[in-house]
Amino acid sequence: MLACLLLAVLATLVLKLRPLLHTPVATLVQAAASCDLGQRPCIAEFADGGQITLAIAPAGVPLVTPLQLDVRLARMSAPQRVEVDFRGVDMDMGHNRFALRAVVDPDQRAPASYSYRGDGILPICVRQRMWWEARVLLFEPEGIRAAAFRFETRRKAS
Repeated sequence: MLACLLLAVLATLVLKLRPLLHTPVATLVQAAASCDLGQRPCIAEFADGGQITLAIAPAGVPLVTPLQLDVRLARMSAPQRVEVDFRGVDMDMGHNRFALRAVVDPDQRAPASYSYRGDGILPICVRQRMWWEARVLLFEPEGIRAAAFRFETRRKAS
C-alpha cells in the first residue's frame, strides 16, 4: 500500500514538473547557421519582424566558466520574463536554464527595444567538441516565443 502511494506521489511530481523542464513553445525561429555565437552576437527574426539578438561573453563560450548573457529585443513588446535555456544538441546535458533581468540601456533609442542580462554557466562535457543550442525564451501572455542559436564548444586539453 505504501509503495503504491509513493509511486502515485512520484508520478504526480513528474507530471507537474515536466513543463518546467520541457517548456512548450508556441513559436520557434532559428538564427542563421552562418552566425558564430561563440565569436559575435547573433540575430534571429520572427515572421512579424521582431528580432532577438543574443551575445555571450567571454568569446568562445568556455565550459565551466561564468558566462554573461545579453539579449536585445527589437520591434516587439516587452515579455513578462526572459530566460536562456542551454541544451546539448545530441547529448542530454541536464537542466541549464537561466533567468535574465531587464536592464536600462542609455543608448537605447528605439521605442520597441528592450535589453536583458544575466549570468549562466555550461557544464563540462566528456566530448572534446560539443554542439549546443541556446534558446532564448520569451514568456508572453499569448504563449512562449523562442529563438534558437546553435554554437560549438571545445574542451580545453588537460
